[in-house]
Amino acid sequence: MPPVSQQIQGNGQGQTAHRRTGRVPFRQGSGRMTYETFGLTNAGRSRENNEDALRVEPELNLIVVADGMGGESCGEVASALVVDKIVEYIRCPAETLEPEERIKEAIRLANRVVWNAAEDHGECKGMGSTVVVAYWEDDRLWIVNVGDSRAYRFRNGQLTQLSYDQNVGNDLRTNLGLSEEQVQRYPHHRLLTMAVGIGEDVLIRTWSGDLAPGDLIFLCSDGFYGPIPDSRLAEFLSSRMPLPAMMASMIEAANSAGGPDNITVAVLKAEV
Repeated sequence: MPPVSQQIQGNGQGQTAHRRTGRVPFRQGSGRMTYETFGLTNAGRSRENNEDALRVEPELNLIVVADGMGGESCGEVASALVVDKIVEYIRCPAETLEPEERIKEAIRLANRVVWNAAEDHGECKGMGSTVVVAYWEDDRLWIVNVGDSRAYRFRNGQLTQLSYDQNVGNDLRTNLGLSEEQVQRYPHHRLLTMAVGIGEDVLIRTWSGDLAPGDLIFLCSDGFYGPIPDSRLAEFLSSRMPLPAMMASMIEAANSAGGPDNITVAVLKAEV
């Protein structure tokens, strides 16, 4: 059996699809609102390969961002498997489920696939991926995540993180009540406590709420929010730039700040 990386690269469908849909702005009507989507991914300035994966699937009301980890090319494999399996399941679900459970079941499927691939291929032992998913129906939004890839809402000039960072630092804040200054001094505060594919089971975080006209829902990997503070993100989202120009400017800003990691950004814009 060929290495798992060769199997994925030989398929190629997921990579081509996410790049195509991710670079074309798409506008759709849904009930009383219109939605526009766009996303970009970039290797950054410090990495030779891109272990992030992006799928923008407006016909499915879906955006998926994943950030892979693992030796050799296994991080790329893990993130590609995650986004492809989630899209595959949402497109053809095995059973009738409410949106939140449908997305969670898609992530569970991706978890099993990545876990089994790592078990079958020793060179990818321990590979995994974060994931954050945005799914919308009419004026309702669901955010589902594993790991520390993020989703934000920008509404009426206010930026709110909707996803939950599954890392040591957030556990210290939540469970021990440590201050931000104390957390930043902790040497392993960014270490993940959960990822897709690192075990047979996966803990999934969810958020749901209403969408309002003017909302911007922004998804990204840590290669963006690591070097770019929330205050700068809010400036981008309030700029009224066309979405392709806005996303390109964000990539440029992260690279100008050193581009220490792969960078993925994607946005959903709700309008009347």
